[in-house]
Amino acid sequence: MTADAIHFELTPPYRHAGKPVRFQSLWLLVRLYYAAAHEDGMVAVAALRQRFPASRTPRMLVSRAFADFAAWGVEAGWGAPRREPASLLNPDGRSRGPFWLASDGMARLEFLADGLPADRRQLERFLGLEPAAAEAPDSISQLEALTRGLDYWSQLTQAIRDERDGMGRVAGPQVAASFHAASLAAHNDFQQALALTKESLAWRRGAQFDDSRLALKKLGQVLDGRRFETAQPTFSAMACIARAWDHYARGEPDGAEACLAQLRNPGELQPVYRYNPRVRFEYLNLGALLHKQAAISGQAPERAEAALRDLAGALEAAYEADSIDAAQHVAANLGWCLWLFWKQALVDPQRALPVADMQRLAIRWLGLSEWICDRFGVGNGSAWNVVFLLRIARGDCPRTKRPALAGFQAARPFPLQEMRRALALSPCPFSAAKGYRSWTAVAELTLDEHDQGRLPLTPLQLANLLLETLWFQAWEGGVSRQACASALRLKQLLPQLRRGERSFFRDELAFLPQELLEPA
Repeated sequence: MTADAIHFELTPPYRHAGKPVRFQSLWLLVRLYYAAAHEDGMVAVAALRQRFPASRTPRMLVSRAFADFAAWGVEAGWGAPRREPASLLNPDGRSRGPFWLASDGMARLEFLADGLPADRRQLERFLGLEPAAAEAPDSISQLEALTRGLDYWSQLTQAIRDERDGMGRVAGPQVAASFHAASLAAHNDFQQALALTKESLAWRRGAQFDDSRLALKKLGQVLDGRRFETAQPTFSAMACIARAWDHYARGEPDGAEACLAQLRNPGELQPVYRYNPRVRFEYLNLGALLHKQAAISGQAPERAEAALRDLAGALEAAYEADSIDAAQHVAANLGWCLWLFWKQALVDPQRALPVADMQRLAIRWLGLSEWICDRFGVGNGSAWNVVFLLRIARGDCPRTKRPALAGFQAARPFPLQEMRRALALSPCPFSAAKGYRSWTAVAELTLDEHDQGRLPLTPLQLANLLLETLWFQAWEGGVSRQACASALRLKQLLPQLRRGERSFFRDELAFLPQELLEPA
């Protein structure tokens, strides 16, 4: 060791000059050193995103790292090619990378593992460029580990059973709470990360976004600075997907797309996307929703085609993963997207398909999704299938603001019996034997499921279901007591929605008969 060397201990607790150091900063420094010694000397910002997926943006991580470098007496730079001294570079563009280590300071760096100089393999192990070597099995420690882990695995299994039994319909937070209880019983980082990943996704499915973000934050703390050998890339990939959903729920499509891009960029997450069908499904399913959003807002046919292409790939991945629940989600999205894109002339702009044929095609996909829910007992915590089905059924009806009641009732939605013939599924998920004798009955029976506590819906789902219920009640029964009650209930629900959502429903109410909205 040279006298003016700068020493770092790579074995926890990480140290420099006897003082603790920030793991992220140390990791970036070692990565820069490794790139200078064994690669082309440059480290892309994508490497930071892949290693620390919990960071929504690398800007803060980079700022802290360079502040630590300055305190340690290490000179590093950014941008390519390297033409200027690091001291002359503009820090405004620093977070975009790529990063490099000044050659004159590289010789002073010395990294230790358990107090001894670290070799290349130990640097790679610290950086996560190769899996850590498995420890020799110990029969006694394994026995103790299995004894201690029994409670955790029992709770995790119960949470999965709750999820598959549809207990989330009865008490939405219960499934996520079950996964949370399992995380509290975890005895190692692997177990905790597994439970937290599932907890975050469960909260998100129940529209409990704050709780989902809290679980994500805890997951990031578990992932940062630790390795789970070959399991960590899978956790990191699912964490990227969970964060992408968080961005999507916040109305931040760019952030969601950036998270998903980490799975396709070169690095350790790319093979996870390629070989793990469940990860591929999640990526393609959310990617399709982002394409759908962009297609509709920008009237972009190419994004509509991309959405349908991703949904087709997601369906393949769902069946490859033997996930029938994932398959029903894709089938529902396919049905609704087909109709939505057709209505806005984003697909089939020349109208080669008549409207009834497109309604039939979209309804068949939605019917498949609902049939899967019925036959396999999955996906029953949502009313979207019914909402989309009813909206497509009336999708070709004239739309006039404040129509007269007689003109409104003259509309002709897609026939219910024709829908049953189009599904060609046995048993039919919307059969008359189940009480679905009219489109109004389809809406009212689903609404009753919510009112009886068997299908608790989020305010947005409930508002959409009330809109469809109101439309068909007015169409079949005019200004009835039931229709007026549904209209009042929908108006009272609006303050619970976001501003853009409230605007949608107020616009839709304008296309209902004036007698209904302002009864005498």
